[in-house]
Amino acid sequence: MLDPTAGPLEEFAHALRALRKQAGNPSYRTMAKRAHYSVATLAEAARGLHKPSLKVTLAYVAACEGDPEAWTRRWYRLSTALEGRD
Repeated sequence: MLDPTAGPLEEFAHALRALRKQAGNPSYRTMAKRAHYSVATLAEAARGLHKPSLKVTLAYVAACEGDPEAWTRRWYRLSTALEGRD
């Protein structure tokens, strides 16, 4: 369950992890082969400590057979939210 005090970055990471779970919880190794990014890069994207690049986000989403258009919009909303906090 997501912490009610979580910020936009944590919410984004939580949503990435939920997408992975919906995809049958593929291993990061399997995702890395599909996404052409390292296991570490994909795992870092879902940790929620730093905003992943749009390319990494879309590779993660593609590896989980998610909707790239929806996630592109979500990524830009995250960017706007994070800019508002600075």
